Amino acid sequence: MVSRSAPTTPLSGFDRARLRQSPVLSGLPADIFEQLLAECRILVLGRDAPLFEQGEPAEDLQIVLEGRIALIGRTPDRRTCILALIGPAEGMVDPAALIRGPHAIGARTVEASRVACLPAALALQALDSGSAFGRGALGSLAQHWQLFLRRLADQKLRSAPQRLASYLAECAVDSARPGGAPQRESGQPQPVRFVLAEDRRTLASHLGMTPENLSRVIGQLRQHGVELNGRAVTIADLDALRHFGCVATEP
Repeated sequence: MVSRSAPTTPLSGFDRARLRQSPVLSGLPADIFEQLLAECRILVLGRDAPLFEQGEPAEDLQIVLEGRIALIGRTPDRRTCILALIGPAEGMVDPAALIRGPHAIGARTVEASRVACLPAALALQALDSGSAFGRGALGSLAQHWQLFLRRLADQKLRSAPQRLASYLAECAVDSARPGGAPQRESGQPQPVRFVLAEDRRTLASHLGMTPENLSRVIGQLRQHGVELNGRAVTIADLDALRHFGCVATEP
């Protein structure tokens, strides 16, 4: 497995706290949580580093502590596409280990990342014990299913400009947390500025476009008040962009 050869680091207090807050592990009794942590490995990965490859046996549950992971699909002729981006809030990277099957997708880092790897055998023991791990795992699986359905709907129902508008609006809201989206002052929209985490090639793959198509779509969004220079984004009116992209009011 690719991740077995990656450098590791000892479990820190930060790691323990982040894992305790993970949707998969937050409800575990203290003794089972400590058993899992005793066998946990923390991988330290640079940008664009492999975590696992499509078709490899899924031997660990991976939870992102820092950074972001791209889930990548690959066709028999070696063409690739980013299916999803997973960060610290999303729980498991790929739940395939819970059914002891191979990875249906691959995974690489988008930026420098730290990933906790929990042996699947121990996780399944926790699942069999009837502990709260089962509820956390079920919640994470449901989240993956919702993500899958949302990506499918995006590809089927939204144009390329709408997909980009939707994604940029979500990034804008995330960048403003914990306060949420900026408020209007005197009835006027306030410009929103933030920096994208990924480069344009990664963004294009994530949205189901070629880099060339993405460049054209960025040009089309200028009429909707969007400026994208490198990774720096300015949105003149976030509510209007959300409306154009058909983004839900509450993300």
